[in-house]
Amino acid sequence: MPVAAPVLKGETLKVGFGSFAYTGYVPEDGLTWKKPGNVEEVTDENGAVLTKIITNPRDEFDMTLIIKNTGGSTTPPITGATVTITDPANASVACMVVDAAVEFTRSYSKLKLTLVKEASMTYS
Repeated sequence: MPVAAPVLKGETLKVGFGSFAYTGYVPEDGLTWKKPGNVEEVTDENGAVLTKIITNPRDEFDMTLIIKNTGGSTTPPITGATVTITDPANASVACMVVDAAVEFTRSYSKLKLTLVKEASMTYS
């Protein structure tokens, strides 16, 4: 049976999760991709901002994933583990696990996952 794709009527919008992929898991509503950094403000003698110093640029991913029966695991990865995802922009990214939890329900199990990839770090 063919899978029905979303149909757009009216103005074209971004639909879905882009190219996001994590083998063994299907994204559920709520994939968040942030690109934060630490910002330090340096002020002049009058308190006006003179310059800003931005350090530790990084990608942060927060997601809820449905665990597939094949390829997925109901054991959450440990903090510090490396997982590789394909981000929504279709880039393969090795990230560090910051937090992970599996939620068991009557219908299906979910992996809630927080990942980080600092620009200065390489995970393998």
